[in-house]
Amino acid sequence: MIKGYILVFTTSSAFESEAILKDLGITIKLVPTPREFSSDCGIAVYFEAENEAEFNKIKTTLNTQNIECEIKTNLK
Repeated sequence: MIKGYILVFTTSSAFESEAILKDLGITIKLVPTPREFSSDCGIAVYFEAENEAEFNKIKTTLNTQNIECEIKTNLK
């Protein structure tokens, strides 16, 4: 399982990302941005992807929808 945070630059991007990813059936939750990450917005989107294909779907979909973001994961 791939877990991580999507760091967005605006609150509206956080809410838009939430709606988009919920429609895809991705497990997500809006959370305060963790202290170890910096973001212009105080909200981050926590996600859990079942596998790498689902993770790639997240990245591709957000890019296609022109959501400016940075993704931090537990991948090394």
